[in-house]
Amino acid sequence: MSDLQMLTQDEVADLLNSHRDTITMLREVGILRATKIGKCYMFSQAEIKHFQETYKGLDVSNRVKAIESYNIVNGLN
Repeated sequence: MSDLQMLTQDEVADLLNSHRDTITMLREVGILRATKIGKCYMFSQAEIKHFQETYKGLDVSNRVKAIESYNIVNGLN
């Protein structure tokens, strides 16, 4: 059942060693899919694993680079 545990935006930021605002940007771009529960966004552990596998080696450090990486992954270039 521990694989069903959802992570908050802050927990994801801690796991990925990044800032909360970066997680927000990745969610807004569509790289990290989240479920909105009340006022909070929650992320599944499977979604984080998928992000790690799919975006390995790509630069998602800012919005422009994240959109470019998203387009590469989704074959939009």
